[in-house]
Amino acid sequence: MNVKIIANGFVTLITKRFAGPFWVRRKQLVKTQWLSSKKLQELQLTLLKRLIHHCYHTVPYYKKLMNDRGIKVEDIKTLDDIKQFPILTKKDVLQAGKSIVSTKYPTWMTRMSYTGGTTGTPMLIWRDLISVGNHHAFFRRQMDWAGIGMRDKMAILTGRLIVKPDKKNVRLYAYDPFMKELILSTYHLSKDTAKGYAEVIRRHNIKAIDGYPSAVYLLAKTCLDSGIELKLRSALTSSETLTESMRNTISQAFKCRVYDYYGSAERTCIIHTCEHGSYHVIPEYGLTELIPVDDSADGRCRVISTGFWNMAMPLIRYDMGDILWKSDKDCSCGRAYPVIKSISGRKGDVIRTPSGREFGAAILTHLLYGTNHMLESQIIQDALDHLIIEYVPTEKFSNKDVDDFKGLLAKHLPSELRVDMRQVEAVKRTSNGKIKPVVSQL
Repeated sequence: MNVKIIANGFVTLITKRFAGPFWVRRKQLVKTQWLSSKKLQELQLTLLKRLIHHCYHTVPYYKKLMNDRGIKVEDIKTLDDIKQFPILTKKDVLQAGKSIVSTKYPTWMTRMSYTGGTTGTPMLIWRDLISVGNHHAFFRRQMDWAGIGMRDKMAILTGRLIVKPDKKNVRLYAYDPFMKELILSTYHLSKDTAKGYAEVIRRHNIKAIDGYPSAVYLLAKTCLDSGIELKLRSALTSSETLTESMRNTISQAFKCRVYDYYGSAERTCIIHTCEHGSYHVIPEYGLTELIPVDDSADGRCRVISTGFWNMAMPLIRYDMGDILWKSDKDCSCGRAYPVIKSISGRKGDVIRTPSGREFGAAILTHLLYGTNHMLESQIIQDALDHLIIEYVPTEKFSNKDVDDFKGLLAKHLPSELRVDMRQVEAVKRTSNGKIKPVVSQL
């Protein structure tokens, strides 16, 4: 029994389902998913007006911005009026500091989180408790679409730490009876441990799995290669790019459909997969602008979004740093939600260790969670037992940040990996200007 996991599960249950409007919002979302396009836009406008009013009166950053640009709260009369605001970048948010946090919420009414994004470097996000329940209601609807009930047990393969990476011959999983989650240690995932994970999943009568594509794929591939039969109702993936090959392998191994979804800690945009396999931008969650890239004719768009629900740290016209391909087709599911062809999110190579463990992009960016004053970074593997972390510091970066970072490395990475840090002026980008958070040179 993992007492810490159980205690955290109890707190999570209270925070997500009872400290906020989860049940009310969940009931509303069952109905709003069937609204017409016109009705959805009317709902968005109502939520947008509420947000702008809140920002002007409680967020110093936006009050100054609106005064400097002559934007009045009453100027927001249509959804297009949001374009009076400039596009907000991660650098802008970092420079704004606490001025972009609402003065309405005392610390005890907020929670801290971090986001990695396309730079691979976290940014501190403040969330109010009410927004946590609202977000959970949206995610529960994604699970409804995937056929997962409130009482069904799920296996989790994300960045949650169960035991220290160097621990051996110990239980690499823990069960949370409150959230009904079987949490598996992604930090110990290898072809050998994957077989044990499959057995634990079967023993706990797990109905679905939710995790990073690279981790879920490794488990699925091991099951296929080893002849392990593991039937699930559905598999959910997020935080990394899911390739078609990954999707097919996961679906074949677990004999179920894969529901890939997109979101971020910034809480501005979510994209969910419906029962018919289409990606949908969720309009009740935020106002998402799909801006064509360089007048692209192939449907490539930047994701610029305004979240409706996190009032503690609202972000207006935030540049997610990701590219997606939009579609003009309607989905046979019957919802009037925009359809997306595909998402180009966090792409990165897989890091392998001498003992056979594998770490994908999403799990590795967790190494940076809790660090401050890094503008961008990249994890590079140049040898089987060696990593280089290149980073661009902000002006506030100090030796304490280095020490804090080394502490996080020791906490999350096995000692078989040597790690060196290298300060650079800029992290190398891909041809489309994005940063791969993880690069393997093997």
